[in-house]
Amino acid sequence: MKLERAVISVLSAPVEAPVQMSFSQLGARNMVIVELEADGLTGVGESWVNYPAWAMTERVATLEHGVLPLLAELDVSDPPEVQRELLALLAPVARQWGAPGPIWQALSAVDLALWDLLGQSRGVPVAALLDGTDTADQVRVYASGVGPSDVEDLCAVATEAGITAVKARVGFYRERDEETLTRVRASVPPEVELFVDANQAWSLQEAKEFCAWAEPYDVTWLEEPVAGNNLDDLCELSRTTGVRLACGENLYGLEEFDRYARSGAVGILQPDPAKSGGFTVAGALARQLPDQVAASPHCYGGGIVAAASVHLAAAFSTKVPWVELDVHPNPLRDDLVRDRFRARNGRIAVPKEPGLGVELDRDVMDRYLIDRRERDLRALV
Repeated sequence: MKLERAVISVLSAPVEAPVQMSFSQLGARNMVIVELEADGLTGVGESWVNYPAWAMTERVATLEHGVLPLLAELDVSDPPEVQRELLALLAPVARQWGAPGPIWQALSAVDLALWDLLGQSRGVPVAALLDGTDTADQVRVYASGVGPSDVEDLCAVATEAGITAVKARVGFYRERDEETLTRVRASVPPEVELFVDANQAWSLQEAKEFCAWAEPYDVTWLEEPVAGNNLDDLCELSRTTGVRLACGENLYGLEEFDRYARSGAVGILQPDPAKSGGFTVAGALARQLPDQVAASPHCYGGGIVAAASVHLAAAFSTKVPWVELDVHPNPLRDDLVRDRFRARNGRIAVPKEPGLGVELDRDVMDRYLIDRRERDLRALV
């Protein structure tokens, strides 16, 4: 299968108030969509562009000038092989550039679109293509993005949807973090699990101090506690605190994921399908995880990465027990795919249509569109 046409669309939706995180704030919902056409079919993919504010511009340039000319020459019927060939050419550039992240994030969008195409061409959902042994009809979600503001309102959204785990943002300063955890615990039933995400805010010592004072809150997992996800620090933290650690949204490539998976320090790995290698990396990771390690896809983008996360969890339901669901409003997730991924009774139904099973609402795309590039790939060969 050879590609005929590619469309890159950039969408941006304003937020009512900036979403606060320990390292920055999110001032808008941004999304880069890649559509790849072949044999009368169109596959869609998404690239993570939350940070920095100019990431959308960089991503379009990387896709348009770096990836598409290479992609035009390839047989795209085997997405993992396509990723290997593209990496062979682009990984050296990423090393010299000092920017592996943007390359991986661009390739992730392509990978998702190619798996979508493959599923459509074979008439089966992507979940059925991923070689999972325990495909599910529904996947369990946890509520993400709670705190440090609007805690009660966001917990109410989670409770109304029947969600039984909530992830709180920490990593600000102790008094504020204590306030957040106290408000979360007061706002949800006692049986609801509590996850926390520090977004790499702390040194090893600060992370140890958090684990000590936060013990009464019964934290199930602690996500990205130390700067740079330093593996030696994570190993030390795991040995001395016993708290289950999570990370992965800022890891790239199967080899790096495998190193963390086999370290004994990380209990939950979090590949982002729109960021860290698409289905090709996340599926391979799920197939080879050690018994004591689970996966839970990082999902803090639009409707396409939400679909990808659901398919991944459906294909590996015993190894991928949770899907992340941001409980803030997000029109690029909800409106764009017509509320396809709303949680009910704490779960999301898995699409049964071929491929990703999502239809993009073109009116919503036009409403938030800020840039679109179209390329005839046959002209590039």
